[in-house]
Amino acid sequence: MIIKAVKLRIVTAQGEFGFLVTFSRNLTIIKGKNSSGKSTLFNSLLYGLGMEELIGGRGEKVLPYALKDWFDYQGDKIPVVASEVYLEIENKHSKVVTFRRAISDKDRSNKLVEIVDGAYLTGNASPVVIKSTYLHDPGAAQQDEGFHRFLEDFMGLSLPPVPTTSGGETKLYLQTVFAALAVEQKRGWSDYIANIPFYGIRDARTRVVEYLLDLSVFESNALKNRLDAESIEIANGWNATLRELQRVVSEAGAIVYGIPTKVSAIFDPSLVQLLKRDGSEEVEFSKYMQKLRSEYAELEESAVHYQNATSDEVRAELDKTMDDLQRFTLLYESVSNMQTLHKASLHDYQQLLSEAQEDLARNKAAAKLRDLGATHSIETATDRCPTCHQPIEDSLLEGIATGPQMDLATNINYLERQCGMLDSQIAGIDHEISQGQATLNDLAARMATKREQLNAIRSDVSTGATQSRANVKRQMQIDDEVNKLERVEGDLTKLVKVLVVFAQKLSNNQTLRKQLPRSNYSDKDEFKIALFEKYFRANAASFGYESAEINEIKINRDALTPYLSDIELRQYNNRAGTDIRTDSSASDFVRLIWSYLLGLYQTSANPSCKGNHPALLLFDEPGQHSMADTSQHAFLQQLGSEIGLQSIVAASFDESESVFMEATKGVEFKLVEWDGKSIQPLR
Repeated sequence: MIIKAVKLRIVTAQGEFGFLVTFSRNLTIIKGKNSSGKSTLFNSLLYGLGMEELIGGRGEKVLPYALKDWFDYQGDKIPVVASEVYLEIENKHSKVVTFRRAISDKDRSNKLVEIVDGAYLTGNASPVVIKSTYLHDPGAAQQDEGFHRFLEDFMGLSLPPVPTTSGGETKLYLQTVFAALAVEQKRGWSDYIANIPFYGIRDARTRVVEYLLDLSVFESNALKNRLDAESIEIANGWNATLRELQRVVSEAGAIVYGIPTKVSAIFDPSLVQLLKRDGSEEVEFSKYMQKLRSEYAELEESAVHYQNATSDEVRAELDKTMDDLQRFTLLYESVSNMQTLHKASLHDYQQLLSEAQEDLARNKAAAKLRDLGATHSIETATDRCPTCHQPIEDSLLEGIATGPQMDLATNINYLERQCGMLDSQIAGIDHEISQGQATLNDLAARMATKREQLNAIRSDVSTGATQSRANVKRQMQIDDEVNKLERVEGDLTKLVKVLVVFAQKLSNNQTLRKQLPRSNYSDKDEFKIALFEKYFRANAASFGYESAEINEIKINRDALTPYLSDIELRQYNNRAGTDIRTDSSASDFVRLIWSYLLGLYQTSANPSCKGNHPALLLFDEPGQHSMADTSQHAFLQQLGSEIGLQSIVAASFDESESVFMEATKGVEFKLVEWDGKSIQPLR
């Protein structure tokens, strides 16, 4: 993307004021004294692009008062009636548009950005608005009417979804990418990519670098996120189906074996076995059904002989039925008591597991803090008192427990095994409770059957019936039970087929997971990061970085920032405990930022990489902390020599003409400067 021109228009009672500045397609240097309006121009560029969040907020409030309240001109204080910014840009297809955005206007909101087709500032385009867009409201980055959606499409970018801190996904917003393209003066030189607006993106700085270098991690992460979501859906579906299956068989007093409690890709439906509770025994379902049918046939046969039955035989049957009912009742009470004990044990084990997990979390946190302290050479982290240098116990129980105590590592290992054991015991008790419930359901059904049978026999005895009502009642019960069990078999067959589908989905999911890169980055990504590392080192050497050995600097593969011995290179601020061998002086840290941001473009522009960098860099006062003239010269020379890169640099050069001449010697650039303030009468 090329910024061709910017215009600030301020309407006052004394006429129109502002500025109109055009830019080179390569390096443009905006030169002026402090408080002359360089940052006003720089911030107007960002405001015109809808990127004022990089300055520190949204809307006109981040802009200087001279653009919205009043400004000084030749000693006069001139009130602002209205103000607006025009920005003309060109994309890689040579398409030119001009943006118009209000700063202070009673009739137009500063959330409105009007788009003019063509070069309105540098050409003869008609100021007819072809599209009105909005920003800083929901949908501005997704909807067709959103300004940042238009700008993203105009620049030919395709911003990917990225993970959020809350576990979901969101878009890598254009404002986060521009944080690596534009560095404002006040806070922009505090980090490699500073002032990234907060959109809840996890590791936003790393995601921006990955996008600019076009690393394949986005595709891999997107696939991994889809597979993760699918695996959760599969597990939930399996669990719901399994619960329904267990409900169906439990209500029939049956038990099923051969189905894993958790979804498995190797689930074999031929191993599923359905058993029926028959009192205290477990009987194969088919044998139990055969038993019922045999009993039914015997009842049919006994009906013929019932008329000849003696009262003693009927009473014997009555006694047997009463004994069966009493036996089932005692079994029911026994199983019910056992269920109560199991549920109490389950509660106790769950409480123990919760306490063990809490202890494990505390010990892991203590170990992490100790390791972090050891990294920074804190004496307490090495188990020594910083005052008396005596050994201290590596335990959370010092002063509480007496006798030998386990250190943190041993305690963590013990608690992890303890949690695993408790998990296993809880699963076992859950299984026992499930089986007990099936037994209770079976016994309850048998008790109800025997009660009905007992009532029927008593009725036979009292009325002297010629046909056994008890037999008829029992035959009806057998019919109902057989029908119910056949439905259970049918439901089980259907539900097992559903489980087979989930198992196959899990198998496909696992196959796709195996195709993911073993590490976070692919071989091609590693090549790009290694190239970025080379560009970064070369730039740092060219710009005069001296705080550490440059050839020992590496780009960390987790954060994608410069590290030395696994410690991120930061600004050295003379705090006690800071290791100057790994930290950088203030000016050296700025050199690292130069090297880093320029290296991102160089890597992206390399023909073997082809990244997503928009080939635009904007720097406000890069010569921070009394930067050496030779460093500024090397930096500007490198910017000017990058073919295809547009860079705009605003700088005061210590308000010294000799410093400016030294810093720009032999550098090709366009100079923008003015006498006095940048805000002048517009012609």
